[in-house]
Amino acid sequence: MATIGLCRLCRNEAELQDSHFIPKAAYKRVRGEGKNPHPLVVQTDKAFQTADQIRAHLLCSDCEQRLSKNGEDTFFQYCYQGKEKFKLLEMLHELNPVVNNDQYAIYVLPKSDHRIIQQIGYLGVSVLWKSSAHVWKDRDHIVPSIKLGSLYQEQIRQFLLEKAPFPEYAALVIEVSDFSNRLISAIGTPGTSKPPTNHLHWIDLCGIRFNLFIGARMPPQIKLLCVLASDQKCVLLAKKQEAMMARTYREHLSVLAGIRSSHP
Repeated sequence: MATIGLCRLCRNEAELQDSHFIPKAAYKRVRGEGKNPHPLVVQTDKAFQTADQIRAHLLCSDCEQRLSKNGEDTFFQYCYQGKEKFKLLEMLHELNPVVNNDQYAIYVLPKSDHRIIQQIGYLGVSVLWKSSAHVWKDRDHIVPSIKLGSLYQEQIRQFLLEKAPFPEYAALVIEVSDFSNRLISAIGTPGTSKPPTNHLHWIDLCGIRFNLFIGARMPPQIKLLCVLASDQKCVLLAKKQEAMMARTYREHLSVLAGIRSSHP
């Protein structure tokens, strides 16, 4: 029986699809082998393997197709595929890092790859927006979510509809997991922290962490790292789980911003 309601993205009344919170293809990309091949799901306080997928009647068919065309299709070509197949990581390894140490490396992408990373970023923003737009449940349990606030919720909705640019006081920073990073094969649920100058929301999907910084007092060097707004496109490579942005990268951003500004 069809479910008729208001699409959360376009806000038109339509037949609502059985929308996935995490795109369905993500679970196939990180399945393992052996007796329990189910994907590893990482939450803020626990990690477990499951085949359950989180769904709700949220979006109309047109908006489902919009999210696929503008982000999902490209993301699933370049994300971690299992068995050391990871096209985005291979792209980075073909470049010379501007910073490189035992925890992380930093790459500036050539203009020929800008559209790819923008579409990957669009996917990340769409998942974080969905987290804030609806109370998702895994069976009878509420899934950890984020709160963007009414202002940014609406600004990002307009961006996803291609009716407005990415919000001025937001920045999406992308990290790629190296094969030595335990999070490379994980599917995460959103997390949030509150640094002194902004909010930070993040999620791990198939070897890529999406970090969404929000706030008018955000340091300008963070804005320079946004793959959806800045002219240069920078991607960070996390070699260890402990090196992820939410924990240790922030202190290096001012140095990185100076390096990036010196590149053509």
